[in-house]
Amino acid sequence: MNIVGILLITIAVIAGIDVVMYLVLSVVDRHWEKRFENEEDESDDSDERGF
Repeated sequence: MNIVGILLITIAVIAGIDVVMYLVLSVVDRHWEKRFENEEDESDDSDERGF
């Protein structure tokens, strides 16, 4: 295999890893946003009660 083929495969692998990481991080980000909103709601309720 020549150097051009190796470079193309390397670029394709890096691009694939980039896409997978983007998808994983977007799912994690959504999960943490929902969790943070739930924690804010709970803390708001406790502030209204004076605790």
